[in-house]
Amino acid sequence: MSVQLSRLLRAASRLPLTLVVSAAGAGAAVAQVVSAGEVELAGAPFSVVSWLILIGSLAAAEWRFGSRRTLTVAALATAVGVVLGWALLSGLAALGEPLSQEAVRYQAWTPSVTSAALLFAVSTTLRPAARSSMRWVTGTAVVAMLLTSGHASDVARALAAGAGLAAGVVVRRAVPGEAWRPGSRGRWRSILASSLVVVASAVALASVTPNATGVLAWTGAVVDPAFAPLVAVLLAVGAGLILTGRLVGVLVGGGALVVVAVAALSGLVIVPALTGGIDWSGLTGADAEWQLVALLAGGLPALLVLLFALGARAALRRPVPQPTVEDRERLAAVLRRSGDGTFAHMATWAGNSLWFDPAGSVVAYRVRDGVAFTLGDPVGPRPDEAARAFARFCEGRGWTPVFYSVHDAAAAALEQAGWTRTAVGTEAVVDTAGFTLSGRKRQDLRTAVNRAEREGMTAVWTTYRDCEPAVREQIDALCSGWVEGKRLPEMGFTLGGLAELDDPAVRLMVALGADGRVHAVTSWLPRLRDGALVGWTLDVMRRDRAGMPGAMEFAIVSAIRRAAEEGVPVVSLSGTPLAAHEGAATGRIAGRLRRLLEPAYGFASLERFKAKFGATPEPLWMCFPQPMQLGRIAPALLRVYVPDLRLRGVVGALRASA
Repeated sequence: MSVQLSRLLRAASRLPLTLVVSAAGAGAAVAQVVSAGEVELAGAPFSVVSWLILIGSLAAAEWRFGSRRTLTVAALATAVGVVLGWALLSGLAALGEPLSQEAVRYQAWTPSVTSAALLFAVSTTLRPAARSSMRWVTGTAVVAMLLTSGHASDVARALAAGAGLAAGVVVRRAVPGEAWRPGSRGRWRSILASSLVVVASAVALASVTPNATGVLAWTGAVVDPAFAPLVAVLLAVGAGLILTGRLVGVLVGGGALVVVAVAALSGLVIVPALTGGIDWSGLTGADAEWQLVALLAGGLPALLVLLFALGARAALRRPVPQPTVEDRERLAAVLRRSGDGTFAHMATWAGNSLWFDPAGSVVAYRVRDGVAFTLGDPVGPRPDEAARAFARFCEGRGWTPVFYSVHDAAAAALEQAGWTRTAVGTEAVVDTAGFTLSGRKRQDLRTAVNRAEREGMTAVWTTYRDCEPAVREQIDALCSGWVEGKRLPEMGFTLGGLAELDDPAVRLMVALGADGRVHAVTSWLPRLRDGALVGWTLDVMRRDRAGMPGAMEFAIVSAIRRAAEEGVPVVSLSGTPLAAHEGAATGRIAGRLRRLLEPAYGFASLERFKAKFGATPEPLWMCFPQPMQLGRIAPALLRVYVPDLRLRGVVGALRASA
């Protein structure tokens, strides 16, 4: 028997720590359910959830620290929490403190004690924004359990969390980076949301755990059990909505909090005071403490309502400002001085809001569902400082800032500040001085140019307003026909359309047949530095489906040659949205959107088309403060690109492409 046991131990030592604990946890959870006749039924599901959280915490810690360090941190932090917690409670209980006497009746260790220690330890390895979020979420849960349940394990959990934090710092250094700290409005949202979560825990646990002895257990006990689940859900939903600055969250969460406060204040303070239930004369220390606990349980929700009233306005999301005439004049001045970025001229498009830095930079952005997406890099002398200032501006208005389609410099600065970045596209940049049609890879371009010359096609460099009426009508028809042929609505944001052609600063390169027929049209956005033209960015591409094959290639080649003749050094074929690039795979959000929109918009074919011109690929990034915000960013980004998109259209497009 001993030989078999030693073999099992040696085999277990070679397995990942998470796998070993998973097996142990599964056995313990099954035992808890099987023995439900000997313990309260409510404890069985909690035991299962507790073990699952521990397994997840171990997996995260093992990924960050390795098995040996994870075991060390878990063992030491848990031991500190359990030993110190039990010693503290035992000492107070010996002195006659009633809450401690109740707490020591229960075991000092549960799986969540170790989970809290590991999660706080793991937080030291995260970037600053994610680090703060994990500590806020875990800390809120620890405090909620301590104030509601009040058992020995809840005290041990709080102490183990602190020990885990210290152990994490010792075992592994924190990820470097300057933390992007939220302003006062962000802190108000966190405070109000945490308050609602704590009260929701009190209401929920009191209705399913009759042996809870914490201060707030009294608060939850006075709520009618028939309505307690609904009240707890409303409080939790309100907390989630408040984190996004939603007014409905303030109304729902605040209303539920008022209900709890009224019930607690009347049941634990007002009614006992009127009926003589509160009487301090002749009471022993323990009896006086119980009455003090009742007063705290009845008064704390009322204090939270007051706190809610003070901070509700600061937590609300602000409306999106619309640019004024003065704003557009300031934008034009900034573009003349520093508008040499790829997407700089797109800031002039309708639908964008504008934010100005005192140092002279401007950020064009669009807000959808509380997420503010910038249209490329900040335009101005200090884009890195402008990016951080704009992030603080968004936070103050209750928005999640997202820098979309930014280049390496801005992405690196934001990453240094602790942000997360993911690949969302690739820009194709052509050096006009080195552009040539020679070589096997340019065969398609040579064929298109030669055929255009044989058929008498000309390349007309003009503006939309300067086009002949007949040519303008054909351009309008090409743009309208292109939209009608799509299964989904026309995309916007970083992709222009017919409305963006009617701009005196935008040039068109039209492939015009000898008979006056428009075979293809491209639009080019100016890029200026100190008032001088330094580049063009390709925007609109529309081709007559019955036109000459290669007409689009001919139009783009003609534009590049025209730029070279005029001494313009750079021509950008713009970015291909949601495209992967060398050195970074497409991000999870970009990958999902690309799979969704590819059948209707053909990003892959667009990427292959641009590769014909031998352009240099430059990565485009999306940067955002915390990974946990991805769930909100993805649908908001889809709505920014296609504001009129409806679920029926998406389903129809997917069926048609299947």
